[in-house]
Amino acid sequence: MRKLEKLAQGYRWVEEVASKTIIEIKRTHEMLEEVFDSYFHEYGISDSKFNVLVILYKNPEKSMMLSEIGERMLVTKANITGLIDRLERQGLVRRIRDDMDRRKIRAVMTEKGRNFTAEIIERYKEWTAKIMATLDDREKNQLIGIMTKLQNGLVNL
Repeated sequence: MRKLEKLAQGYRWVEEVASKTIIEIKRTHEMLEEVFDSYFHEYGISDSKFNVLVILYKNPEKSMMLSEIGERMLVTKANITGLIDRLERQGLVRRIRDDMDRRKIRAVMTEKGRNFTAEIIERYKEWTAKIMATLDDREKNQLIGIMTKLQNGLVNL
């Protein structure tokens, strides 16, 4: 947690409100990444692996083209291939050929992967509740509204 303390102390010299706001958002993002990295490490996965697992878990078709997963995650084909390789080595997913076009590869969760993902989704909910416990529901909803407004502004730049 020493890194979190350092992150919390940095950039106190900035006084201009717009810059300070951006710095606080970035610092919060870095702190959240640090916390989630340690949480996910307990389960032998990264946040990227978690995202792949959730995408597959929530997909009603049960399997997905690797390119579809990559598009949802906004990562390159090489990145998704590496992620699937590592998840496959852990026994959480496997590759299958597409029924319609044998040249295409799909990813599907194993039973171990489904059970693992169901468990970690529940843990994720607990972690996020713990992280956000310092804010009441009104503040959380305000924060969601502010972040959504900022995101919309960024899209329109």
